[in-house]
Amino acid sequence: MVATPRRAAVSEGPTLHKQITMMSQRGGSHPAPVQQRGKLGTYKGVLVPTCENMWGVIIFLRFYKIVGYSGLGYALLIASLSFMVALLTALSLSAIATCGTSQGLAGVYPMLARALGKEMATAVGLVYFLGIVFLAVLEVLGACEELEMVQHSLFEFTTHINAVRAWASAFMLALALLVAGGIRLISQLGLVFFAVVLLTMLSFYLSLFGAPNLEPIDAPANATGPAPTGLSTANLRANWGPSFAPGYEFTDCLAIFFPCFTGILSGANRASSLRDPASAIPRGTLGAITLSFCVYVSFLILWAAVGERDYLTMEHGQLDELIYPSVKAAQIGIVLSSLGQALQCVVVAPRLLVSIAADGMLRPMRSLARLTGGEPKLALAATYLVGAMCVLIGSLNAVAPLLSMCFLTCYSMMNLNCCLLGLLKDPHWRPRFRYFHWAVGLVGFVLCTSIMFVIDWRYALGAWLLTLLVLALVVRTNAQTDWGSALVGLRFQLAMRSLTGIDIKAHLDENWRTPPSSPLGCPPSYARHPHSAATRRPQLLLLYQLREEESHGSRRGSSAAAGWGEAEPPAEPSSSSLGDLVRADVGHTHERMFSVAAQLRHGSGLVIAAAVVPGASADSLRAVALAEAERARMDSLMGRMGVRGFCKTILARTLLEGKLGAIQWAGRREPSRNLLGTF
Repeated sequence: MVATPRRAAVSEGPTLHKQITMMSQRGGSHPAPVQQRGKLGTYKGVLVPTCENMWGVIIFLRFYKIVGYSGLGYALLIASLSFMVALLTALSLSAIATCGTSQGLAGVYPMLARALGKEMATAVGLVYFLGIVFLAVLEVLGACEELEMVQHSLFEFTTHINAVRAWASAFMLALALLVAGGIRLISQLGLVFFAVVLLTMLSFYLSLFGAPNLEPIDAPANATGPAPTGLSTANLRANWGPSFAPGYEFTDCLAIFFPCFTGILSGANRASSLRDPASAIPRGTLGAITLSFCVYVSFLILWAAVGERDYLTMEHGQLDELIYPSVKAAQIGIVLSSLGQALQCVVVAPRLLVSIAADGMLRPMRSLARLTGGEPKLALAATYLVGAMCVLIGSLNAVAPLLSMCFLTCYSMMNLNCCLLGLLKDPHWRPRFRYFHWAVGLVGFVLCTSIMFVIDWRYALGAWLLTLLVLALVVRTNAQTDWGSALVGLRFQLAMRSLTGIDIKAHLDENWRTPPSSPLGCPPSYARHPHSAATRRPQLLLLYQLREEESHGSRRGSSAAAGWGEAEPPAEPSSSSLGDLVRADVGHTHERMFSVAAQLRHGSGLVIAAAVVPGASADSLRAVALAEAERARMDSLMGRMGVRGFCKTILARTLLEGKLGAIQWAGRREPSRNLLGTF
């Protein structure tokens, strides 16, 4: 009766030895992923969605102008620089996706938070959120621009800029309401919009190869402007050099083109739908970037070869005598594909905002994490408000630099963090992607930052200041985090190298020696010459006993809830802010010790505070809770009084044992007279 289940259990799967063997062959700590029904592979899950988010309105409305003004040579340089940024960032993303701590996570932000730390992920995530909103605005403005080409009378009810703002605002509202209706309808419409994009691109290829022989059926009959001459090497030679103009300088063309590589994180957003994210995300993302680069280069070359420079740099009308079989159909396709791209952005942005808010790193954002019927309605409303304000810019060319700055900042932060994590050998940073090295992240960071300042140094400074401000606010909250980050790793490595580089014996001899003339360890000359180079400020050890009455006595005010004993009366009023802080925290028996330490240290040096709890055992839950409460109280007092140092509570059987333990914990060589405390 017992043997049969055992044999059945063994036959159901591989043995432990086989599992360990398979894990070691895969080079990771996780068993091979189970093939689940309904999960997507590399092609449908990553490559197609990434291409869908990268192929936007810029291809249809700005490629010919980029070639016409910058020339084919500079256009290929712009495409290559943007491709290198996307490629290096994709390598960093692949390292994040294959890091052991990122397994089983859904979305870009959870991966960033687990691999880079929540502090850095919050800053990067908010910049990424702004980039997605700007991308939606860019696509909406592009749709408005092409809609005006379809039916100019729709924009005659007011001035041109106000008409564009009105139509863009209407489109943003319609997209937000459509997303609020549910995700199922959006997923079905996404396939339709992508099919429209593919058909429109196919029409462009067919028209460029067939010009001028393939004439559209609805071409204007009385066109008088320049027309496409057809593919020729003469056009390639004539259009190789630049012909920059105001609004289309090299930096402007770079800012306009770069949004073509802003959808590279789309595959990671669908990690929960993938059979093997660690394999699909690197392959699909790199494949989509390479395929898109080939598509972009082919379009740039074809535009340079199909017509003269006067044709390429016209204000509008390049498509009127080119697109086959129908100009109107192609223009409507451009409008629909642009709105489809914007719709995908409006779907992704609220969910990203919910993920950021749910971590609670920024308190004002916590309410945005609330879901209504399983949908992020509040986050969607916030996304719409930001987008509605941004569409009032009213110009695609004006939005493109802002969009580029957001994504370049996001990419540079990702590359920098991956570089630091790899360089510092952080214990939790263990990517299994074989083609990543910390130098890749460094080159990616330098390239992204350089392009930012090349485009516009004012926008670049603003983007970095915004990112650093968000990071400072996140760090200031002191929120609890479960995973490390590059900042923590950097601080740890600096601390380790500083400690290992100190001559401990000489340091202790110099800093712990106390002249016999001062009962508190402060020589008389210190009062006269506190900043003298010959005077060493002694390191202080504050040592005191947590008495029984402190843990059981009743107190007034805030100390009553904590159960602290009677304290000494408040100090007499003083003009110093330190005294005010002491009196504000009256209720702690030894808060004046911290005041003395702060004054004695003159605001610098190291103070170590230790509270001894005699007669307590580490096995006692009450004693442990009491010790933790006292440690939190000491930490709060030291922070508010500006005392720099460390604090700890020590549970000991006897007071003497606690004293010796505190001295050993503090790193003292031997007891001396500069111990402050009451026993």
